[in-house]
Amino acid sequence: MSKLYFLLLELLVTTSCKVADDNGLHKQHNALKGKHLQIVTGHFPPPIEVLRNSSGHVVGYSSMLYHHLLFLSQKLNFKYNIFPAAENTNGVKVNGTWNGIIGALQRQEADIGLVPVAISLQRYEALDFRGRIGGDWTSILVRFPPPYVSFTSTLDLFSKEVWIGFLVSAVVVAVFFIVLTSIGKRLHVKREQNSETCIATFTWYLFSTFFSQGNRIPTSQRSQKILVATWCLAAFVFVNTYNCTLTSYMSVTYQKPDINSFKDLATSTTYKANVLIGSIQEIDIQMSTNEDMKTIAARMKQCPDCRKFNTSDQALQVVKNDNYVAIMTSSGGRGNMQKHSSERGKCLLTLAKEKTTWANMFLAIPKTSPYKEEIERESLWFHAAGLREYWSVRQDKYPRQCELTYNNKGMSIKRSSNRIKLEQFYLPFMFLIAGYALSLIPFFRELLCHRKR
Repeated sequence: MSKLYFLLLELLVTTSCKVADDNGLHKQHNALKGKHLQIVTGHFPPPIEVLRNSSGHVVGYSSMLYHHLLFLSQKLNFKYNIFPAAENTNGVKVNGTWNGIIGALQRQEADIGLVPVAISLQRYEALDFRGRIGGDWTSILVRFPPPYVSFTSTLDLFSKEVWIGFLVSAVVVAVFFIVLTSIGKRLHVKREQNSETCIATFTWYLFSTFFSQGNRIPTSQRSQKILVATWCLAAFVFVNTYNCTLTSYMSVTYQKPDINSFKDLATSTTYKANVLIGSIQEIDIQMSTNEDMKTIAARMKQCPDCRKFNTSDQALQVVKNDNYVAIMTSSGGRGNMQKHSSERGKCLLTLAKEKTTWANMFLAIPKTSPYKEEIERESLWFHAAGLREYWSVRQDKYPRQCELTYNNKGMSIKRSSNRIKLEQFYLPFMFLIAGYALSLIPFFRELLCHRKR
């Protein structure tokens, strides 16, 4: 069904252009008609994939850029021969000579570089960029962090400010109570009526409003009754909000990768990062003036195994080693998330929170190419017809359960359907044990006093 849709859409675009030409609406120059072009490419999934058999021989090509080439070939009426570059890289300049895709174009071995190439100053001096094919972010591919529960979940549902504010309010209420009691005594309130409303009694009353339904507090002073009623209202709101929210907080799991940003990577003394040789990510890291990026670049120079020729090797190194992350495009990271997720939904890889350096991507064309106008024009038609969006959606399939949605603290929170675990009750049990220990102090004191008598 998808192939039929693609063919119908392509036929519609081709027919529309032909009708326009026949009616004399526009006569476009086509220097590519009848030509036979050499196309150099590389294995950079998901935009372009080189398919090989078990022996390593090339058996075909696939993904969005390959269909982009098919579209250009049919619209501009040219034939082509496609081959992979000797080095699977966009190109690195060594001793004044380019290798990879750019090297093949400069040596006039190819007419088009069928790979997503981002612009840099060095590249711009070496080749031309035509037929924008989209853009991408630079991301960090990391090991999928195991979910865990918080043993402080009973406190996490309120912020520190709320807890401090309520405790301060309790202290203020207690101080007001002492003042009102003192004033009541000066006004000759009978001692019998005020004897049970001492500071200890009121403190116990404050505690009981938190954890039960309160306690009777006998007092004859109207001012104290208003004070108690005000406290009960505040405690009612606080306790009911806590009770309603507690279950939801105890039924969530938390996930956070060890390396969640480039700053984390720069400050870590154990983690290493790999990068694709000749990629825009490697260029940006080497040229960056940011201190964190400088630190990462310096460590990469000292790591002989941190530069890879394809993203599959990058991801495999992250999967097999606990202390590696991969710096690559977001689409490349999602493609490897799909590759390394099991049929049962088990995730091995995910993307860190921070992503940076949005870069527009183009086809690579030699500076002296006479076909720039045709490639640019028909690539725009590829976009206008919705074909690029169609193939982008098809290639952007990855396990959604492996993608973490981070909050502003870099934490991914997911609702859990599992039973509440013992770890989530560690804090209440700690308070319980501390209470048992504290209760023994007055017990031994009372026991000692009883023996003296």
